[in-house]
Amino acid sequence: MQRLAHGLIALLCLLAGMAPAWPSHNELQLKAVFLGRFASYVQWPQPERAAFDITVLGNTPLAAQLEQLYADKRIQGRPVRIRTVAQVQDVGTPDMLFIALPSIALRQAAIAYAQEHGILSVSDAKGFAEGGGIIQINFVEQNVQIKINYDAAVKTGLQIGAPLLSIATVLRGSQP
Repeated sequence: MQRLAHGLIALLCLLAGMAPAWPSHNELQLKAVFLGRFASYVQWPQPERAAFDITVLGNTPLAAQLEQLYADKRIQGRPVRIRTVAQVQDVGTPDMLFIALPSIALRQAAIAYAQEHGILSVSDAKGFAEGGGIIQINFVEQNVQIKINYDAAVKTGLQIGAPLLSIATVLRGSQP
């Protein structure tokens, strides 16, 4: 069903003379891999659950890529469960929340929810880390750029390991 929706959106964009806004397949694969890698360098304060839960909030083909990649893999030694939801109130309490919402106001509400519930927030939206999200991942000319809002991670109760911090632009307070 989700693939059909993405196909319809792409067709509508083409008919309107616009290129669809979906990232390339390789970029989606890399994002999916990076999400699992990020998790291996983060410690959560709550007790470990049976599965590692990743929730995708919003409309993005990343969810299908995550399902395919992690169908038979583990993150932090646990099987991976992927969910897709459309609204913040449907998020629940996953370990990781990938936020793919179209507006700044909606992303800010999702960031606040994630902070309140001890959830690692990740997005590829511009300004996400500066807006209080924990990890922002972007691709610029086929290079991965990672920003980590260290203060947001601490506020959320998460500890991010030095290896991940060492490969990222780390925002502390108002300065990188």
